[in-house]
Amino acid sequence: MTTPAEPLREDYKLRRFFLLSFGISWLIWISMILFSPGADYFLPLLFFGAFGPSLAAIFMLLMYGSNEEKKSFGKRLIGVKRMGFKWFLFILLIFPAILLLGYFFYFLVGGSYPSLADYFEGIENISDGLSLLLIMLLGGPLAEELGWRGYSLDRLQRKWGMLMGSIILGIIWVLWHLPLFFIEGTSQFQKGFGLAFWSWAFQLIVISLIFTLVYNKTGKSILAAILLHLMANIAYPLNLDENGELIFTIVRLCIGIVIAFKLISIENSSVNPGIKSSGKMNVYPF
Repeated sequence: MTTPAEPLREDYKLRRFFLLSFGISWLIWISMILFSPGADYFLPLLFFGAFGPSLAAIFMLLMYGSNEEKKSFGKRLIGVKRMGFKWFLFILLIFPAILLLGYFFYFLVGGSYPSLADYFEGIENISDGLSLLLIMLLGGPLAEELGWRGYSLDRLQRKWGMLMGSIILGIIWVLWHLPLFFIEGTSQFQKGFGLAFWSWAFQLIVISLIFTLVYNKTGKSILAAILLHLMANIAYPLNLDENGELIFTIVRLCIGIVIAFKLISIENSSVNPGIKSSGKMNVYPF
């Protein structure tokens, strides 16, 4: 029987996780803003800061996780079979599809497609391509997803439900990135705080909905979240003007609405012993 103290304990864990995630990342990134490290230290510090969420998740598991929770985390991290072929294809194709759809409408209003050379700039051989892929894998997917989806998402879903839990995590995800907008040399710094910033921020919230759908449908697979994050990094629109940012924001809004209704439908149609009297699910059997 659930005791009144247990939800408070989970809230405490969640707060501690977010404080650690922000603390690790922001301490390093704000130090970079204040002290402007040289070129030799720039990328190592940037990457170390990016690992805040995953390091926080590992710390919380080691300090407070049960043996069962630790084993489950490991299985969800390396279990390939959880994804299944259908959802593996979805992971590979959803963000390239959004990219092509956005550029299609952008082209209709007078915009132009980026060339393949723009996406492969600086890559002259296979070694360069593998190095870039490794950087893209480390710089977001592995650095973040053990924490965002692997540790916090279930707790947010239990408290707020699928849709609101996803939106809350999306907003937290946006806030976590903020110091990067003040570090010269990052892609965030290049965006600034104009329309490109708001388009990017809205994109993260929509992406959060997509992540939740995939996460729940793949048996809470952390590996699926890592691969999905990698594909989001790869299939990202380049060199957009204000019209392009608006077009992609509208496309993301439409996709976000579809995913939101899907999450609501899944939650409302689920009948299992884990449904609380409030209607929010305690267990996600996907």
